[in-house]
Amino acid sequence: MDVAVLGATGDVGRQVVTQLVERRVLPTTSRLQLVGRPGGASGRAVHGLRADLVDAYDEHAPLIDVAHSPADVVADVVVVAAGATTPARSGASLDRTGLAVANREVFAEYADAIARHGSGHEVVIVVSNPVEVGVAVMARALGARRVVGMGAWLDTLRFRREIAVELGVRRHRVGGFVGGQHGEDAVPLWSTVRLSGHDLAERDRAVRLLRRGRTLDAFPDEIAAAKAELVAVAATDVGAAYRLIDTWPADLRVVARPWMTHQSGAKTATATASATVDLVEVVLDGREIVVAGQVALDGEVALAGEPQRGVLGVPLVLGPEGWTRVLLDSLPDDETHRLRGAAAAVGSALRTAGVVGGPGGSAAGAAGAAGPERTDGPEAAEPSWVAQVEGVHRAGTLTGLTGVFSTRGVSFEHLATEEVEGDGDAGTIHVSFRASERRARALERAVGRLATVRSVVVHGAPRETAAPPRERGR
Repeated sequence: MDVAVLGATGDVGRQVVTQLVERRVLPTTSRLQLVGRPGGASGRAVHGLRADLVDAYDEHAPLIDVAHSPADVVADVVVVAAGATTPARSGASLDRTGLAVANREVFAEYADAIARHGSGHEVVIVVSNPVEVGVAVMARALGARRVVGMGAWLDTLRFRREIAVELGVRRHRVGGFVGGQHGEDAVPLWSTVRLSGHDLAERDRAVRLLRRGRTLDAFPDEIAAAKAELVAVAATDVGAAYRLIDTWPADLRVVARPWMTHQSGAKTATATASATVDLVEVVLDGREIVVAGQVALDGEVALAGEPQRGVLGVPLVLGPEGWTRVLLDSLPDDETHRLRGAAAAVGSALRTAGVVGGPGGSAAGAAGAAGPERTDGPEAAEPSWVAQVEGVHRAGTLTGLTGVFSTRGVSFEHLATEEVEGDGDAGTIHVSFRASERRARALERAVGRLATVRSVVVHGAPRETAAPPRERGR
């Protein structure tokens, strides 16, 4: 399977592509597409980034190529890391409305291009802020189930880490989720916390100690007070500000620590990318796994008996086709109240930014649609192609060729090899297959980069004449 990263040369995008390669998420026959903007700095930088990645990770790097036009994005998983960001500096505030207006058109341009030219099966992971705006725009164009916002998963990992630190264990021993809106309207769902090796009574005692007698009812006021205190302390000693955060309850630290990191002049690109790559791995893994994410709901979950329609961060089941269901049991009153507040805040933000939808909004049903209407089935919509490949006559040529096709979910209709002539060093392989034009061109580029392939030409062919002239059994 292939992955495209929109905004690959930005702070987060660069970390995403680097971690995808470092963590060996993609096999060498898969394709990683670095997407920049034509005529700008990123349009030039994607070429250099590709060269740098190959220099660093040649032994296990996937096939890496670049794209500049939204219409050229071809992948099974699309990571949206493009768009404007808020400067990381002391005193900077996150203007979500301004950011939403600035990035709305970026989201819309890519969403429209994927809807028009894509396979109809891409899973989109939205990273750019505001995550909820990106999810709303993408879901309306592509279908709600294929679009997940990364923010709730990053907040969830932070929540688990803060609990783990306080208990003196590693994060993988802690379960639990954060929902709501990414950022200051994040909602720590304490009722979902699970601790490895603790029975129910032990877990309840631990959670009571961690919460320090507090509920989420006062959480927004606590966040506002924490930010004001941090600004005052950090004015003279940033280290002291972080030490102050360490004294606060775990759920408050989830919001305060990354906010302080942004104020310090640093960014949270590494953690953001790591959470994003986690979700990419889940989609590529082929299994359904419980994570958290911002999604466009159309009544899949109810809060206080009221079905939610709009974008909200929730625990969900994610798999190769996108998310399939929400896993949210009945919640305590304080968590329900905060989630409803976050849903209202998201809806208001979407309307202010000019994005139709939100809780109770008229676009909720559209966001839950199955995506662009297709009058024919996938098979009828995909033309036939013939690839003529000149490959080195050695073991591994056919294996590499079939690997490129199989990892992209494209099957051969026919495969034939011509007799090796001359010095016996190379031969011609004919492959016929069905795919969209964009996927066929992506296959042509990927096959052409195999070390055992000297040249490849892909051309269209009517289905009845797609079989190569000499078919040889394999």
